[in-house]
Amino acid sequence: MKSSKANSNIWLKRGASVLGLLYTIFICIISYRCVFYEVIVTQRVLFCLFLTVISIVAGAVMVYSRKQFLTKLSGFIMFPALLPVVLLCFGKWEMIIPLAACAVTIFFASAANEGTKILLGTIYLMIYILAALAYFIFTSFLASPAIKETVEEGVSPSGKYRYEVVDTTDSSNGSTSVILEPNYMDKEYALVTFKVKGYDRKLCVKRPKTEVEIEWKKDDLYINGERWFTPEQAKKGKWFEKESRSFDFM
Repeated sequence: MKSSKANSNIWLKRGASVLGLLYTIFICIISYRCVFYEVIVTQRVLFCLFLTVISIVAGAVMVYSRKQFLTKLSGFIMFPALLPVVLLCFGKWEMIIPLAACAVTIFFASAANEGTKILLGTIYLMIYILAALAYFIFTSFLASPAIKETVEEGVSPSGKYRYEVVDTTDSSNGSTSVILEPNYMDKEYALVTFKVKGYDRKLCVKRPKTEVEIEWKKDDLYINGERWFTPEQAKKGKWFEKESRSFDFM
């Protein structure tokens, strides 16, 4: 009887460890989205509540199955997996705090070898410090003193493309540019939107700053009466395919 109950418990804990691994995969997906998308939280309180509930449930499940291999593995994966979230979404505490709290809890609560946890914890801490320093230097080096302001934006009649008219104030009397992006590659959810990065195309730059007139004829974009973009042009140039993506961490 006791043996049967013990077998039942071990399989229950193994099942719980699988759920914990799914939560870890969830964190990895969010990290991926933070790298390749701009995260726009549309409902901050509800989004925080959503992540908090999921993190509490996942944390409880993983504490229950803390001796299982998958739970130990999850505890080791979550820390480095959260690095892109912390760096690229710094300031979005409604997203960072619930995920980070769960990761820290499971890392220390799992039944992994204490020596291993101390070693990996030290390595992870160094990785975070060095990555934060490198990111700060990288962004500071690329930062431009020019001031940019979006003065107009809109979408094509079909909704497939969006544009922005940006005025830039710099030491050379400034400029006005028109930027085009795909409008169908974003990931939109009830509480958060992931706006794709790296596909924007600067169609034209006019110096000094000037007013421009934007007109759509179907999905062809005209600037001051002159055609500057057609869908066929983007298709031939593979503008919005994966291989043309630029890695934009700004």
